[in-house]
Amino acid sequence: MKKIDVDSFVRERQDEIQALVNISLNKAGESMQKRVASGELSPNIQDVLPLLLYEVLTANTVATLRLVSEMINSTTEEHPQENAYDNH
Repeated sequence: MKKIDVDSFVRERQDEIQALVNISLNKAGESMQKRVASGELSPNIQDVLPLLLYEVLTANTVATLRLVSEMINSTTEEHPQENAYDNH
């Protein structure tokens, strides 16, 4: 089985990864801003921080899973025979 070069994958996609992190942070910030504006949350750190962290973690988890899927699929496409399922 071919090994995945994570360092190389990250280097090649560094800009995309940074963009995904920024998108996650912006989405979380926008969500908190809407909740504060609607009165659902008070604008203090005790109310906002836990939900902000949750929003960031959720968005980053989805982005991370997508990147891992790309990494695995790119390795499979490069070496289909080495990664084929063998049921023997």
